[in-house]
Amino acid sequence: MNIVKQLHIWFSIPLGLVISMTCFTGAILIFEKEITRAIQSEYYYVEPQGRAIATEELQAMVEATLEEGESIQNIEIDDDPERSYGFKLGRRQTIYVNQYTGEILGKPERLEFFSATFRMHRWLMDSPGGKGKMSAGKMVVGISTIAFVVILITGCVLWWPKTIKMWLNRSVISVRKGWHRFWYDLHAVGGIYATILLLIMALTGLVWSFGWYRDGFYAVFGDGAREWLRALHTGSIGGMFTRVLWFIAAVIGGTLPLTGYYLWIRRKFFRRKR
Repeated sequence: MNIVKQLHIWFSIPLGLVISMTCFTGAILIFEKEITRAIQSEYYYVEPQGRAIATEELQAMVEATLEEGESIQNIEIDDDPERSYGFKLGRRQTIYVNQYTGEILGKPERLEFFSATFRMHRWLMDSPGGKGKMSAGKMVVGISTIAFVVILITGCVLWWPKTIKMWLNRSVISVRKGWHRFWYDLHAVGGIYATILLLIMALTGLVWSFGWYRDGFYAVFGDGAREWLRALHTGSIGGMFTRVLWFIAAVIGGTLPLTGYYLWIRRKFFRRKR
């Protein structure tokens, strides 16, 4: 058990801040779509005016505006009549159209705040030179994600109770036994509740960090995994409910290194002085 505890600490201390940053930025990105739609509503919302124009006719209008090499991959049609039609050209490239008037609303750009958050989440702002390329920031995030998997597993081993009574005591965050006990419970109990979702995020996120991992992942789960991988990583696989769960888990994941630092510093330095 002492070896497990040391592994938990050795991986946490040097990489904890990177793990926190990755978790917090990931939590922010979960609701990027909703926030963007609220800020750039002119692209996403229209006023219903009778019947919508035929999809084929709208598609022809959009195709007339495309540059050489661009093509429509699919069409996004929402059940909400106030939502505009989206003609998807590629990743993060969509032209929105007012389906009632035929007006082309435009191709919105990603908000700079989310662009910066994404770069921090994936590469610590150190963007690679191209697709499939490696950078120092990308490497650090990837190594930290692997370390996070080890930290979560060793944390579960350290938490695991031996009796039913211990199980009950270790499943509740105490708020009446002092600040130290509160931070300890927040670290241990909060981590346990979020472990499964955090492991899912970490193990799927590694696909974007290392080519060898990506090849092995698709070899095991098949090329069809590409369709649900991103949804599983971001929590959108089950709609708004799972995205809220993923958001909460990501926030908890971001706090784990911070509460862990508090507990380690308190035990390492202050207790020794007393």
